[in-house]
Amino acid sequence: MATSCNTHSYDGKLREKWFEIRPMLIEKYLPHCLSFDDTLKDIERWLDRKYFNVKRIGRARRSLRILTTHRRTNFDTRNDIDVEELLPILWNQVKKQADIHDTFYEQLCDITGGSCSQGRSTRLFQFLFLFDLPIETSTNNDEQKDSSEIVKKTDEQNDTSQTIVNENDQKDSAKIEADVEEQKNLPETETNIDVQKDQSQTETNENNPVSTKEHSEVSQKSTEESNNLISDKT
Repeated sequence: MATSCNTHSYDGKLREKWFEIRPMLIEKYLPHCLSFDDTLKDIERWLDRKYFNVKRIGRARRSLRILTTHRRTNFDTRNDIDVEELLPILWNQVKKQADIHDTFYEQLCDITGGSCSQGRSTRLFQFLFLFDLPIETSTNNDEQKDSSEIVKKTDEQNDTSQTIVNENDQKDSAKIEADVEEQKNLPETETNIDVQKDQSQTETNENNPVSTKEHSEVSQKSTEESNNLISDKT
């Protein structure tokens, strides 16, 4: 983006960058700052103490009055920047660093020369980039955290899937072993039945001597008849 001294050259062009860093500023920095009203009072005391007899002090005071009385235009509708959020964060950084006090003083004075919403927000917004705010570090940490969560969830899902696979494998193995055992037992059962039948038949014969005697007599009679037939033929 080309630089310009006309704040309206940046109309609508600061919104993306502001919303990129705003969540971090609101969460990590604003809670440790003074309120907007207390910030204005603190700046006024600072002006009285350090710049009382300095050139353009009148313009600096006028800028404070504009910020105090024209509250509705403290919001930059072109860039969606709220000066009442921005100024407390900015002042909390400026007051700690004496080497940039004069630069901030000049920018404060210049607000009277461009007191519209864009004149306030653009001049103050540029000051954020004079400080070593861990903007990208915060973003990277959030991305790393999100990546770690994704990896953790993926590992948990993989562990769960592996557990299910192992359980299914165990079930399949148990079923196969049961089928093999059943097949091994089937022939033995049939053999046992045949043996039991033979034993039963033997016991029946032993327990029934009449039947055995009759069978012997029939056999002897058949033998005699065969012998007689042979004699007659001779």
